[in-house]
Amino acid sequence: MCCGPVCIALVQGIPAALVTLTIGIVGGLIAHRQATVAEAKLKLDLFERRYPIFQETWEIMSEVAMKGTREKNYGLGNPFSNFMPRARFLFGAEVEAYLSTAVKKWADLHAFETEREDPAAAAQNAEQVRQLKEWFFEQASSGLKNLFAPYLDFEKWRS
Repeated sequence: MCCGPVCIALVQGIPAALVTLTIGIVGGLIAHRQATVAEAKLKLDLFERRYPIFQETWEIMSEVAMKGTREKNYGLGNPFSNFMPRARFLFGAEVEAYLSTAVKKWADLHAFETEREDPAAAAQNAEQVRQLKEWFFEQASSGLKNLFAPYLDFEKWRS
């Protein structure tokens, strides 16, 4: 074995090495914990920004399914116009395409409902109106929830 001054110096350096190693491990654990907390904070922030868009979309779908498009006046636009730009950035192309489809169907239904004062036009478009209202009902019941679930479910989080 080693009995000289080099060996004694090596043995004396072991406590310092252990302290340095311990500090490094603790620092790594703290950094990992901070990263986990930051990721959870990001998820919560995204949820808080995404949920109002889901809620407003669901309310519109439900309202249209129950009362049609003429109940509320949205001016020259449609009820989705105010949050579609945010939806594109918070959800991506899939939700944007879905909302674009909803806008088209809403506009079609709105046009058909405008013609309801004319009995002949109302009778001619009755089936299309029924199909459109049925689509809004299905979306309010389950379609919308299925689309938004991966973005709002904390179990299967999608950034």
